[in-house]
Parts: sequence; C-alpha cells; structure tokens
Amino acid sequence: MAKGLIPPTVAVLVDSGSGEARDRELTCNPQFAEFITKELLPWVRQRYHVTSEPSQTTIGGASYGGLAAAYVAMKHPEIFGNVLAQSGSFWWKPENEDEYEWLTRQFVASPRLPIRFHLQIGLLENLTTARLDSPTMLVASRHLRDVLQAKGYTVQLQEINGGHDFFNWQAALPDGLTSLLNTKKEK
Repeated sequence: MAKGLIPPTVAVLVDSGSGEARDRELTCNPQFAEFITKELLPWVRQRYHVTSEPSQTTIGGASYGGLAAAYVAMKHPEIFGNVLAQSGSFWWKPENEDEYEWLTRQFVASPRLPIRFHLQIGLLENLTTARLDSPTMLVASRHLRDVLQAKGYTVQLQEINGGHDFFNWQAALPDGLTSLLNTKKEK
C-alpha cells in the first residue's frame, strides 16, 4: 500500500478452528460459503467502507483455507473476483468419492467464471498428503493451474522454495495481493 501497488485494503480474518470442525467447514462446504457471503460479508459491509466490486474483492486462505477460498469464489463469483490460495489442498475429495481433486473437476465441468487466481505452493510440498494415495499438493496445484488456464482464467502459480508452513505463507502474501490487486506497475 505504501508504494501504491494495491489500494487501501480491509482484511477480515476468520478463525478456521481445528480438528474435525476445521476439516468439515473448509472442505468445499456450501454452509461455509453461505456463512461467508450471507452473514460475514454483510456484517463487514455494515461496519466498514469496502467495495462491492468483485474485481477488487479477494478471498484467500492457506491449506484447507485455500481450497475453501477457491470453492467460495466458484460458488459466488458475483462477490469474489480474486482468489489467493496458499498451499491450497486441491488434492481433496469428499469421503464418498473415489477420485481426488474434486474442486478441479468442478472447474472443468463449469463455465468460465469472472475470477482471477494467484496460487502459491511450496516446492517441498511434493511429499505425500495425509492420504497416501492422493496426489501431492504441488502436483494438484499445478493441475488446477493447467485446468484454469485451459478454461481461459487468469491464473498465476507461484512456486516457492519452501514447505507447508506459516513462514512461507507470510513471506509470499504480499506477492499474491499485489498480483491480484495491483493498481499500477512497480517502477
């Protein structure tokens, strides 16, 4: 903001909880999407002067939060025009399905939506996930990028020399925000 690369920005941080509640809420849950769009965002708009322009509204998260951000934007592109997914758990699938990368398949099956993506993933996230038979987070992020590009989305995949941790997410956050909200070219 000090360099004028992004406009003044209001950040709303949602505690993702832990354990089963976190896993349930952040894994492509329609109820969580409705909470964000029908309860939280109206509450924010009543209290702060924020834009209602989707192209200037970003939803983001890390790990399952990155998966949730992409899902909420897919469900509500009239609200969120930007997704910042840091180490998104795009390998995920519902328990009752056999095939991983459920959200990627939803983007394949849906028409192109007015959403831009900045995906960040650590090169060290090429190890197995909690599910040994799933694709790695790095592979799943690259696959989502390829699918989104093939559908005509604006998408940037930033691969970071790091792993699945807060240090990398914190260090890469400015890059993602600048990529999505840039108001002028840096000199």
